[in-house]
Amino acid sequence: MKRAQQFFSAFFLMLCCVCTQAATSDLPARLQAEIDNFKTEIESLRGQQLIGSADRLTGAGISDPSLYTVVETKTKSLINEHAEKPKDKLVAEELNAMIRALGSMSTKSRDLIIGLVEGSSSRGIRNRAHRLHPKLDWFASRNVIMQKPDFYQPGQDLMTHRYLNLLASDDASMGRWGLEELDRHGGAEPVVYEKMREILSQQKNTIKNDIHLDYLAWICKLLSKYDAANSAELLKSIQNDPTDDKNVRKLKKYAKV
Repeated sequence: MKRAQQFFSAFFLMLCCVCTQAATSDLPARLQAEIDNFKTEIESLRGQQLIGSADRLTGAGISDPSLYTVVETKTKSLINEHAEKPKDKLVAEELNAMIRALGSMSTKSRDLIIGLVEGSSSRGIRNRAHRLHPKLDWFASRNVIMQKPDFYQPGQDLMTHRYLNLLASDDASMGRWGLEELDRHGGAEPVVYEKMREILSQQKNTIKNDIHLDYLAWICKLLSKYDAANSAELLKSIQNDPTDDKNVRKLKKYAKV
């Protein structure tokens, strides 16, 4: 009997592994297609289209070396163009977006960014690089979290499992950033809101600090904005919470139905 139990346990474990591998088998191909698309866009686009592509890349949490090379090349080209056309506002906006995308991809960008802080003739570019420099290590940690395949399901938008990874992180700043990105994208798939409701329900009465409060406030705000029908009961429970706690009172301001 014991051997039979061991056999079925081992078989079940193997089956789970096979199912997990099958569920994520198309992920590498989808990621490569995403990377190839970004390469094409970064190399060929200009103006607001390039800025939009750079912003999406910043939000995607990708650290691919070959894509980094493409982004670095475009950034250096824009640095030279900006030096030749210092009053061209669109070129400055393009460069700002590309600097942020480059910094979001790898700490390899540190020398280039420090160079801009110390040597750019544009105060706007210097300020962008100055603000970005302290965040490089944070972006590197964020990217590792975002690219985990744990929550991936075939057919979902690639950002869905990335949002879920950030929400599952113990670092509230990661979750908050993911929520901001979700809002910039104009919403997410239902499974993301389900996870947000779960987190809010579990943590609404155990707020640890201001960063945690801000994170939960963002959840309230986005559930109210994008998922009000499914989240109304939870948001009302926060509105009606009689707990005499300053953080809960602050959270109530964002739990609107």
